[in-house]
Amino acid sequence: MIVRLRLEGGELLGQVQDTGIGIPEEARDSLFTEFFRAKNAKALGIPGTGLGLAIIKQIIEKAGGNIWVESQAGQGSTFSFRLPVVIP
Repeated sequence: MIVRLRLEGGELLGQVQDTGIGIPEEARDSLFTEFFRAKNAKALGIPGTGLGLAIIKQIIEKAGGNIWVESQAGQGSTFSFRLPVVIP
């Protein structure tokens, strides 16, 4: 797993990249929905509730940011987010 954080034009850009099972294209639209689990994760017996990404999305959006994923089945995923940087 690779984790990156950097400042970019007044925003914090974060990325988490893995080399896991990846996310099929048809599952990506539902990925940040509560209790959603991709069929390939369930078929492989990977445990989870389908809540983690939904909670993270809510936190990031309430802070004024956004989150997205890039993935290919069998080749891993990169989750990215942007958050505004507020300096008092």
